[in-house]
Amino acid sequence: MEVFAKMAFFTAAGLVLLACNIWLATTILQAFRGGDLVIAPVKVIGGTGNASAEGETLARLIIARLHTREWELQQSQSSLKDEKQQVRLEKEEAAAVAAAAAVPHGVTAGILGTPKTAVLNAQLFEPTSIDVKVGGVDVGGLLPSIQRWFAQDRTLSFAVSWEGKSAIVAGNIDALGLGKTKPLWMTIDDATEKSVADAIALALIHRRWAKDSPEFGELQDDEFSNLVNSIGEIARINRRVITYKVAAKSDFERIFVSVGPLTDRIAGWNELTYFAASIAEGAEEYDRALALYRRVQASKESKFDTKSLATKIAGLEALIAKATPDRDSLAVQRMRKHLADATHILNGLFGSNLAEPEINLLANDYLNAYWDGEKINAPPRVQNIPDIIYHEAAFPFILARWHYEYSGQEGALVQSYTDVLTSLIKQKVLNQTAQTADWVIAPGAISWITGKNDPADTRPLRSMKSPGTAYDDAIVGKDAQPDHFSKLVTQSSSLADDNGGVHINSGIPNRAFYEAAMQIGSESAGKIWIASLEQFKPHLDLRTAAKVIYGTAVKLHGSDSSEAKAVKAGFNTVGLL
Repeated sequence: MEVFAKMAFFTAAGLVLLACNIWLATTILQAFRGGDLVIAPVKVIGGTGNASAEGETLARLIIARLHTREWELQQSQSSLKDEKQQVRLEKEEAAAVAAAAAVPHGVTAGILGTPKTAVLNAQLFEPTSIDVKVGGVDVGGLLPSIQRWFAQDRTLSFAVSWEGKSAIVAGNIDALGLGKTKPLWMTIDDATEKSVADAIALALIHRRWAKDSPEFGELQDDEFSNLVNSIGEIARINRRVITYKVAAKSDFERIFVSVGPLTDRIAGWNELTYFAASIAEGAEEYDRALALYRRVQASKESKFDTKSLATKIAGLEALIAKATPDRDSLAVQRMRKHLADATHILNGLFGSNLAEPEINLLANDYLNAYWDGEKINAPPRVQNIPDIIYHEAAFPFILARWHYEYSGQEGALVQSYTDVLTSLIKQKVLNQTAQTADWVIAPGAISWITGKNDPADTRPLRSMKSPGTAYDDAIVGKDAQPDHFSKLVTQSSSLADDNGGVHINSGIPNRAFYEAAMQIGSESAGKIWIASLEQFKPHLDLRTAAKVIYGTAVKLHGSDSSEAKAVKAGFNTVGLL
């Protein structure tokens, strides 16, 4: 009996020791191997002084932020893809089509518009602490070195340099397994440990997603951050709108300001386009939303259900059609106010008594305005860009004194005159002088003609002060106006569509007027330019026109006058005198 007791005791003790050894071996192996991804303590430069503690804190914050960002994106994605909400929305849209009724404010945005961006492989970002403990006891000496050797191909290392309120973040992210990825380098203003950790976490997610979706490779880090934050915000807004039945138009407007430009810059990204369209719908920018949905519908690579998309578009078309009469009436009223101001001021400048021309309202998606010899033709959105109306209102006044040919250099001079008169009108309306004027034509026009309609985008069509610098846009290109006669555009694929460069080359005389006005004032320069109109002969080129205008200044004020000298200096600046 005693023998059996001893055997049982030693067997039990042996099993315990074996279990302990297995546990110890597993613990050491795990310490060596780590997990799928290892984030080393961050190297901190210029911090509070305890670089080791700060580095470990940042590493832990990065790991935590990766987990929370993943959770937030999963929750947002689940909310945006909620099947019940989608079914409910489709029923509401069907009713809207039948009754031409408004879609409830805010309910549409984001629920159907879900970009593929919200799919995160969380396992990729499961870091393992590189702190090594065996049986609760820290192991030093050779063990950490061996651990680093085992985990080096899976370790992300970052360095943070604090410079005042800013931080520069650098890191090699080859361990993500994306191939030879561009090293991480970013500057963070007003940086804190939290914002640095969040920026690094988002940058890691960004590069991981870019591997599977090339569209993400087109985004800058700040653009990606805005997009991720927008996804989360839209999900929260939707829940609030659906739960409490409150409108959220202003919230959607705010978010669309950041998402809209991305949609236009990467126009082929259908998921993003759909997402932005739904936000525009919540912001009650129905024209913009309709244009974006139609872009998705026209795409050959669209993966959206064609029936649901057609229903969405039909609902918006019905909604817009119902609202059109009131919208158009208000637009015409505002445009007539701009036209009345222009006509009154021009009659005073020309000493004439011309009547206001008629306004013919074009379709809202018509991205141009023009004078047809009898009336001004413009879409409703022009109501927010008075310079467009001022510009078209100038044509009948010019025609009353000069029967021009609208092509080549002569046409460019005509266009310049409409810009000059637009500037004079605007300065009168706004009570400005040459020194306080903005010297641009139609601020906000680029946003209009590209379909963005973003109130924060004030890029103009032309700059009289600096021709060629008005805009540089991914859709319409760069401002092509020359600022000197030596740069006169005579060979360009766009000349044929521009009557030989009437809009492009008008920048040369525009700058000459600006230079003269800055010396003698806009009113004095304007009188000289207007008085020169009756002296223009057919087949006029810019150099001849410059001589005529300078001659007018001499005739009105004398060759030694400041006016004549200012006009001569202005044309000298652009190489015409």
